[in-house]
Amino acid sequence: MAFKPISRAKTRIETIHARTPYLRKFPLAAIWIIVLLIFINILVWVGVGITLHFEPSLTGTAILSYTLGLRHALDADHICAIDLMTRRLVAAGQKPVTIGTFFSLGHSTIVIVTSIAVAATATAISNDFDRYSRIGGTIGTSVSAAFLIILAIMNVYILVTLVLQLRRIQRAGPGREGENEVFKIQGGGVLFPLFKKMFKLIDRPWKMYPLGVLFGLGFDTSSEIALLGIASLQAAKGTPIWIILIFPILFTAGMCLIDTIDGALMLVAYTSTSLAHDNVAVLYYSIVLSVVTCIVAVVIGVLQILNLVLHVAEPTGRFWDGVEGAGERYDVIGGCIVAAFVVVGGLSLVFYKRWREGFEKVREGYARRVEGVEEGGGVYYSPKGSGEEEERREVLGTAGSRGEGAVDGKGGDLLIDSKDMGGGKGDDIGPIVATSSRV
Repeated sequence: MAFKPISRAKTRIETIHARTPYLRKFPLAAIWIIVLLIFINILVWVGVGITLHFEPSLTGTAILSYTLGLRHALDADHICAIDLMTRRLVAAGQKPVTIGTFFSLGHSTIVIVTSIAVAATATAISNDFDRYSRIGGTIGTSVSAAFLIILAIMNVYILVTLVLQLRRIQRAGPGREGENEVFKIQGGGVLFPLFKKMFKLIDRPWKMYPLGVLFGLGFDTSSEIALLGIASLQAAKGTPIWIILIFPILFTAGMCLIDTIDGALMLVAYTSTSLAHDNVAVLYYSIVLSVVTCIVAVVIGVLQILNLVLHVAEPTGRFWDGVEGAGERYDVIGGCIVAAFVVVGGLSLVFYKRWREGFEKVREGYARRVEGVEEGGGVYYSPKGSGEEEERREVLGTAGSRGEGAVDGKGGDLLIDSKDMGGGKGDDIGPIVATSSRV
């Protein structure tokens, strides 16, 4: 008897879900898990609110930690991992609604454990080796600044890779980017390429947890670094570890919520006939995010180097007074970083449609050129060393699959440079017949 009201409520909810036009696109299980996480987020904030009643000075830091979790969930490595596994499991006949949840839980496990370790270490150093705090601060700042600069360099490399990948898709033409291109769409995590093989071992949503743990070992994004910095600074001030623990918990709550919503949206995209996976849009977003990440890493890294010089050499002047003031307001700087991601993300959405129209025009132009080559049985050639050798191989191979303009009709490896044809511009396309030199 006690279960009848619950059963009726469930039936009523299912009816409302089925009749609501936009809501019914989401699986009911996905809606339940999102509602559950919203409820958990509310409970977490209630508990944090009680703590902050006795420690009101930590309110800004708590809000920043939660916001960092929300932002970190939007990192390109999270989106790519959730996107790829959702598509794989949907193709296997499943409806995975907790891909993002388990991934973020695994990821946040490392964040929580490391935050506790950093806080405990900082507390021990502060209590037992106070006279060495200057040396420890110098070493810590040096390591942090070096790490951020290295991170910026890594992200510049990733950014260049993303731009080249987008250019390749543009030159390949519509429908030619292929299924395997998803492995090349990466922007937030340097360790992403190392875990490609692990994706093949995951056949259930819960198996995303260990993958999330491995991703968490990277610590290669500004939000994670900022959170560890918060834990370290609060511990150095003498804040108890059990209070410091609220920061990674808030970080986890925000990240789990957004990653779960992301997984639900991906599921809708891959189970809907009106939506399809768009590698160009993912690359566009990844490039924008990588640009901001590079700028953030460089700015914070340089600021830490300047603070290091300030505390070691003790220079004076207006400039160094400003550096000292900035070093004392890292919470404000962190808030500005989050605001920058929000503003840049919003602007990228506003300008996406116009950018996409221009992108597609250029893409269609390349497609028409390639089609003209294939119909004429020729080869798309360019000047030697122009970086388009791979594209020429693809076009030749496509023509060769029909026995047109290829060595032995097998899409062979014959390439024709402009100098072999008596000159011409790199983008010229003519009905050049590829003849074998191995007759």
